[in-house]
Amino acid sequence: MKKLLVVTCVLLLVLGSLSAAGQKEAASPNVTLNVLFYSPELADQYNDMVAAYKAETGVTLDITVLQTDYRSVLTSRLNSGDVPDIFMSSAYADNSTYKDYVYDLTNEDFIKQIEPSALQGVTVNQKVTGYPFLVQSHSFIYNKKVFRDNGITTLPKTLAEFEAVAKKLQANGVQPFATGFKEFWVLPQTAWQAIANVPVDQYGGYENFVGMLNSGKLKFKDIPQMSQVFDLLDLIKQYGGPKPNESDFNDQTSALATGKVAMIHQGNWAEDSIRKTNPDVELGFLVGPTGNDAKSAGIMFDSNQTIRIAKDSKNLQAALDWLRWLTTSEYGKNWIPGKVKQLSPIIGAAAPESQIAQETSSLLASGTVGYPWFYQMFPTGTEQQLGAILQGYCAGLTNRSQTLDALDAAYAKIAKAAQ
Repeated sequence: MKKLLVVTCVLLLVLGSLSAAGQKEAASPNVTLNVLFYSPELADQYNDMVAAYKAETGVTLDITVLQTDYRSVLTSRLNSGDVPDIFMSSAYADNSTYKDYVYDLTNEDFIKQIEPSALQGVTVNQKVTGYPFLVQSHSFIYNKKVFRDNGITTLPKTLAEFEAVAKKLQANGVQPFATGFKEFWVLPQTAWQAIANVPVDQYGGYENFVGMLNSGKLKFKDIPQMSQVFDLLDLIKQYGGPKPNESDFNDQTSALATGKVAMIHQGNWAEDSIRKTNPDVELGFLVGPTGNDAKSAGIMFDSNQTIRIAKDSKNLQAALDWLRWLTTSEYGKNWIPGKVKQLSPIIGAAAPESQIAQETSSLLASGTVGYPWFYQMFPTGTEQQLGAILQGYCAGLTNRSQTLDALDAAYAKIAKAAQ
């Protein structure tokens, strides 16, 4: 696991070009590949890619796209033996979760075309267990026009500064945040960013921090900086409208696009949805506060979304041929920056035109801290269960002490089951 990154140049965007592997692409049979993906906000982009690949090769990708129940559906299919030819997961902890099902990509020629930094989240014992799909960042996205119209010229970095901005916006009749708390995954992303500096500063690094949690030597209630999590969630809730737990991803993106709200906690994947509502919106990216220490405020920056190939697939070669095409063809190299409009892990891929990708690049180039998505090292299942517990806190069902106890109990149970 990488140490804390202070990125001084733009990952992937300033890399020199590298010619594609000279090996001739293998011919795929006329088959149908069964694919299970998440990120339904990318449905149009998936469909465009499917059409392009079928037109060029005759191979059909039958893609099912889910979100909230994705993991349970995937688990059910794996347990029943109905393993998709290609499926998606997170990196880090999921390398272990799906190790019995996935094909080793280490020696595939196209893997040499992937930026090495993007491979660290899918590499176990020097074996590449998955294909990095996207390089992503998440933090607070803001509507520049709303900030400008309300005279906000100094961007917040600390919790106190975010609160001051929220008070000013609300006094001017503008709702500061759309919470997104209805989505279980929004809460962990927001929460763990608030303590992204803690594992390195206090516990010897991310691997050691997660190892201590897994063994029970460390509990969330023992971490003083967990107060930063609750302070941030309380702030977003207080200034996030009358029904914060009813706000979902679509509410966040549409409200920000129209200027109804000024800020949302989301990632660069949200930009396409925002622009579908308002193509001309001016977007900016704010660092996430880690308490009131401006120096440790940063953004979360990593390659976590992972494509896996089933090792026992009857269409294994066809699945590998598709990944090779996605990596080396002109369409494939342009698909993520040009269609998905996010950062690509492919060496020499073009830079996306999206504003959040450009803002990410500017922040990292200026010395802003880029934190890894360390929470993806938590045992599989923690994201949804801990997210649901945090939803309960934001709904007022539990206080801080009760929430910490619930987080510890759920984590311990999942960690024990994962042993």
